[in-house]
Amino acid sequence: MNTATLTADSAGAPAAAGGDESPILSVKDLAVKFQENVAVNDISFDVSPGEVLAIVGESGSGKSVTSLAIMRLVELSSSGKVTHGQMKFTRANRDIVDLRTASEAKMRTIRGNDISMIFQEPLTSLNPVYSVGNQLAEVLRVHKSMSRREARKGVIEIMERVRIPEPERRARQYPHQMSGGMRQRVVIAMALACQPRILIADEPTTALDVTIQAQILALLRELKNDLDAGIIFITHDMGVVAEIADRVLVMRQSHAIETGSVEEIFHRPQHPYTKKLLSAVPKLGSMNGTDSPALFRLDKEEVAR
Repeated sequence: MNTATLTADSAGAPAAAGGDESPILSVKDLAVKFQENVAVNDISFDVSPGEVLAIVGESGSGKSVTSLAIMRLVELSSSGKVTHGQMKFTRANRDIVDLRTASEAKMRTIRGNDISMIFQEPLTSLNPVYSVGNQLAEVLRVHKSMSRREARKGVIEIMERVRIPEPERRARQYPHQMSGGMRQRVVIAMALACQPRILIADEPTTALDVTIQAQILALLRELKNDLDAGIIFITHDMGVVAEIADRVLVMRQSHAIETGSVEEIFHRPQHPYTKKLLSAVPKLGSMNGTDSPALFRLDKEEVAR
């Protein structure tokens, strides 16, 4: 990694603009391999309360693997392994856990409770044979030890919180009976059910049309402010980054090549690859006088960097 391109020190990016609170999550020198293939190479970043860190880059850059490593889900692959680094997470009771070395029993108390994840395609996250109300209730019963009656009441409250209309009727529906945007709201409700300290959103708006995408982004911003949670938002869409992020980590070929505030990345990008990502965002009137879009290319010297 060319450290000269980084706009923050290698131990992690600066704290959120809102204050000097200690990070909820501090990742240092994280490395992940699948057999002999390096998927993530020495990644470092911090996430503070109420902050949105966007991890951006092209497909295969290591964005999603980074999030799966934090959740310790990368180990579900027989060939996946976190080979190096620390992932220090501070729970609500101020207990500090190194997620890399924590036991699986400990991780089960953290996943879905202290750290939750929203996946890109809600249909792969929801069980097709159970109603969405039953699936939401299961989260509350497992992590909050609620009775069936308490869980049913909690489900309605959570669905109202994520702006699902007619929650009593919707809770009885199955995933296939809902639109894509409504299913994504259910997945967000499931992730937020236990009021996590960290929310990982892995391209949660990619499959949605722009109107629903805007609604989901507005919802995440609102919930972030309500919960004071840290959000790791994984995307390849720089337009979405401009909408929601406080800080940005740019990844390419398993490395972090640049990090900084959203203002620094958008107005003073340092690395050629970051500049190319930004130039790929269409601008109104940019095709005036042309018959077709220009091909997106990286120069040979930029690829080498």
